Amino acid sequence: MIVSKPRFNTIFALSIFLVLVFGSFFLLLDSLLKSESFFIVKLILTPITLVIALLVLGKLLAAIKIVKAGNNKLNIFFPISRSRVELPLDEIRGWREDIVKTKQGEFRETKIPYGKKKVIKLSNKENTEYEKLVKYLNQKAKKQKAD
Repeated sequence: MIVSKPRFNTIFALSIFLVLVFGSFFLLLDSLLKSESFFIVKLILTPITLVIALLVLGKLLAAIKIVKAGNNKLNIFFPISRSRVELPLDEIRGWREDIVKTKQGEFRETKIPYGKKKVIKLSNKENTEYEKLVKYLNQKAKKQKAD
């Protein structure tokens, strides 16, 4: 069975970034309440910092999923919501891999649509055992036609 889960490096880096951004937000908020210097700048930066932090936090929480592939099905577990999806491969509407060349190498993302407007996204930079999962999908599931 193939188990693909988020890489520790990705979660660690996003967590450090979130600590820094939330720390900046609280420092700005404290400074806004204590001193009057640069009041307008602080008043503008405080909500912008909060919005950035919440968007990154949402991305982090949505990206955490564990995908197990084997026995002609995919089992997806979302630890944050504690929900599980058992998906037989014949219910997949097709899958597609997008490849983008960057300076650091290739960024590969696989999108697996199922159900009504539900999509599982996995990438080689964010998930472990990505190559094995793509190879498994290539052998067992139908590939989506290019647009």
